Amino acid sequence: MLEGDRTLFNQYGVMAVNPERHPHVKYAEVMKFINFLVSEKGQKAIADFRDSRGNRLFHPNAR
Repeated sequence: MLEGDRTLFNQYGVMAVNPERHPHVKYAEVMKFINFLVSEKGQKAIADFRDSRGNRLFHPNAR
């Protein structure tokens, strides 16, 4: 009944912080994670994530 309702849209995003401003961050590891998330394999893992009843929870849209 509510699926597709624009008022329920909740976009997620990911970005790395600037390592020059925050030298303690693990920038190389973050970039590996980001690259995985936007890769075909990562997008498939996100799309395949289901709850206990088999409902798809996320709709990946990395471009």
